[in-house]
Amino acid sequence: MSIPPRTSPETDRCMDLIQQLASVVVHDLHVDVGFENVRLTGRAGSWYAKQVATTAARKMYPDLRVDNQLQVITIR
Repeated sequence: MSIPPRTSPETDRCMDLIQQLASVVVHDLHVDVGFENVRLTGRAGSWYAKQVATTAARKMYPDLRVDNQLQVITIR
C-alpha cells in the first residue's frame, strides 16, 4: 500500500497554476512561503518547466521574491 505524498496548500495551488500555464513536468515540488520570499524546491523536467514554475509563483505571490531552487533533470 503506497501512501500519497503530503503537500501544502501553497504547493497544490502552485502546481495547479503551473498546469494551467503550460503542460510541463515538475516533480516533488515544495513551496515555502516566508516573509520576504518564496522558495521553490524539487525537480523540473526542463529549463522551461523551471521558468514556468517561477512565473506561477510570481503570479501567486507578486510582492515576494521568488527563489527558484528547482533542479533541472533531463533524461538522455
